[in-house]
Amino acid sequence: MGLKKGQKIALSFLGALAIAAWAAPWLPLPSPYEIPLENSLQDPQWSHHPILGTDAKGRDLFARTLAGARISLLVGLLGSAVALLIGLPFGAVAGFFGGKVDRFLMRTADFLESIPLTMVVLFLLSFLGEYKTELASIGIGRLEVFYAAIGLLFWLPTARVARAEASQLRKSLFVDSAFSAGASQSRIIFCHLFPNLLPSALVMLTLTLPRVILMEAFLSFLGLGVEPPGVSWGILASEGMAALNPLVNSWWLLGVPALALAATLLSLNHLGDSLRDRLAS
Repeated sequence: MGLKKGQKIALSFLGALAIAAWAAPWLPLPSPYEIPLENSLQDPQWSHHPILGTDAKGRDLFARTLAGARISLLVGLLGSAVALLIGLPFGAVAGFFGGKVDRFLMRTADFLESIPLTMVVLFLLSFLGEYKTELASIGIGRLEVFYAAIGLLFWLPTARVARAEASQLRKSLFVDSAFSAGASQSRIIFCHLFPNLLPSALVMLTLTLPRVILMEAFLSFLGLGVEPPGVSWGILASEGMAALNPLVNSWWLLGVPALALAATLLSLNHLGDSLRDRLAS
């Protein structure tokens, strides 16, 4: 079955965005970090520089949007990968063994899910601030901690899906055959359950990715995520909100990052839903 028009548009947009974000340092664009105040608040020109205008400090908004895409997409991919690497084996073990093991692991998941998200982020950032020098000496900074924190916050839904799938798979004939052949429980989990969990894991990855990107943008908007001079769509939206002024029409400062974020999330959700429907049919 070929791709539908909406799926082609979503894939084309995400592919073009990913390529442009990756190639941004080599494109003939102004630096997203330099501050030429003489270019402050130039209107978008659409066909020539500055294509999307400039911010209050004269920085090119198109260059900063692509730089923000690099961070936002990277946080989304790495955070989703961490969530998958933790949630998939956790849920597979719970679903495979069942009984007391299942109840213990799921109650642990319930407890972790009850912890407020903001509290976890603040704790990790406080920990980073306390041991900033020691962590920097081994190459761990705020952004790396942020990747791990986001992943740790989003593995629970993946674990629940993996548990439900594993509970069904453990009753399958191929699992009974593996037991009859003398395969160990660990071998059955890693060699038989995991390959059959991959389609569901792929769907969860596509559905988790937009949630992670949105969470990163939200936390960065509040000043709890990516730290300046780093750029993400959340930081751009925060700067755009701060620059709103009834006397100066600078709508593009908020509209451009908000539109980029909305289009990316819409495309990812559309692809995730399409993939889920295709695998379910």
